[in-house]
Amino acid sequence: MPNAQNPFLKLVRRSKLFVPVNRDKFVAKAWTRGADCIILDLEDAVAPSDKASARKLVKDVIPIVNKGGADVQVRFNREYEEEDLAAIAVPGLDGVMIPKPESAEEIQRIDRLVTRLEKERGLPAGKIYFDIIVETALGVENIESIAKASPRTAHMNIGQGDLSVSMGFPRFIELNFQQYFYAENRLLYAARAAKVQAHSLGAQNGVDFTDISMGEEAMLQACRHAQWMGFMGASIIHPGWVNACNEGFQPPQKDLDMARKVKAALDEAYAKGEGSVTVDGRMYDVANMKHVNYILERAEAIARREAEKAAAISKVKSH
Repeated sequence: MPNAQNPFLKLVRRSKLFVPVNRDKFVAKAWTRGADCIILDLEDAVAPSDKASARKLVKDVIPIVNKGGADVQVRFNREYEEEDLAAIAVPGLDGVMIPKPESAEEIQRIDRLVTRLEKERGLPAGKIYFDIIVETALGVENIESIAKASPRTAHMNIGQGDLSVSMGFPRFIELNFQQYFYAENRLLYAARAAKVQAHSLGAQNGVDFTDISMGEEAMLQACRHAQWMGFMGASIIHPGWVNACNEGFQPPQKDLDMARKVKAALDEAYAKGEGSVTVDGRMYDVANMKHVNYILERAEAIARREAEKAAAISKVKSH
């Protein structure tokens, strides 16, 4: 269970939708998708010949994609990190996705670059957070130090596609569990130790975040499975995954109902000087209360996030 006292663990970023910054039709619709976060992509979704022109679009695209209340990140190119960061460190940018880190020193260097840009441009100090995507064998082996390298780090992910290249894996979704179980679980523990969010659909056979052919119910179950494993959200390419992520990475109603029931019973027991209580045939004590409080706090945070997005959309429609 996450330490809910850490501010980054209170962020609600269940669905993070990649949008190519230079694809007008995707940009125009991004704010209507309902995602908690939009990741403007300067990396894999942009052809090498278009990199320079694409980075110039970010400042104008941010106000378009955040109309629905989504956070806005940019995934930049490591080989052009100084040029990209200089172009994207503008008002409205919430975070940057750092691809393919292999050492803590790389994250710290990027932190220094972002800190300098914030200062030079009068942006709030420390506002731009990091979303790290580990995509190589060396990155996985150094993942603990990478996770702790910067206080800006809010989320961490495993990039299964590029990791498969690094590892020499053939891509068979029927082998996702066997191929990525080690990396995804290293991520979970490293993120928890660093008190940041782990994001992923995890290692699940037959699950591909680029594909919606599995159907809505199967996508929802994949997201719920990832949440049960400890992940708090996922990066997705297809907007068809947004609803599954938003629903799957939140406490189910039956868990909320039970949490409220247990909390009421424990509060009553504590008032009597008792440390445990039985609810529906099961015993609950102080350790259970910590988990119950987390579930309820998470549900409240999600409700606030949904209200923020609804208010943003209402504002757009009123104009």
